[in-house]
Amino acid sequence: MVVVLDIGNTNIHLGLYNGEKLVKKAICPLTEKFSKDKILNVLKNKRMDGVAIASVVPRFTSKFSKFFKERFNISPLIISPNMDCHLKFGYRKPGTLGTDRIAGVVGGLARYKRNLIIVDFGTATTLDIILKDGYYLGGIIFPGIGTLMDALVERTSLLKKVSLKKPAHIIGTSTEECIQSGIFNGAVAMVSGLIRMIRKEYRKKFLCVATGGWGKIMSSQIEEIKYFDPDLCLFGILKIYYYNA
Repeated sequence: MVVVLDIGNTNIHLGLYNGEKLVKKAICPLTEKFSKDKILNVLKNKRMDGVAIASVVPRFTSKFSKFFKERFNISPLIISPNMDCHLKFGYRKPGTLGTDRIAGVVGGLARYKRNLIIVDFGTATTLDIILKDGYYLGGIIFPGIGTLMDALVERTSLLKKVSLKKPAHIIGTSTEECIQSGIFNGAVAMVSGLIRMIRKEYRKKFLCVATGGWGKIMSSQIEEIKYFDPDLCLFGILKIYYYNA
């Protein structure tokens, strides 16, 4: 079996694959000791053939690479844009692309075989645009929903953090509802509008797929998004592992 890790800014996502079948997955906060303990528990008595890591947090990349070498005697494959990802890049500096974004488009191409817009609703919200022949056009990045909330509270004196959910009406009748509508409905309108702009500029049909922690609730509100695929990045890391192992 192959272990894949997606180390993000907030959480670590782990997947255990038998071939291309996801047999177990786990999510844990980005805390070194807790994460290692949970990984050890998930992998207890499991046979591992390899490990692949995609990380956007460099200091944790080295820590977990060392962890697998010491505890399991396996040197992980560290995903990078320089390895074989079955992609061609229209990006000026592919080496600056986050490996989570690369894994997302690789997983999307392998799974859907269409022109794609991958929308990842995480700490940052990213849109990545890939053609079905593997040509990566580029993308869009803006703050994620939780990040927007944190920034609003941090930069204002009187506004307090509220639960992030879709309010009953577009116009709020309390400060809490106003914040909820601004952040939630604002993100919906932004992503919906960006997808329409991409389609108009490139004059192509794109299948839109959402992933990430906020992906399920957001994709249910954005009619342009066809599917929510929570394991897309893990699957992409696995495919890159097989392309290179």
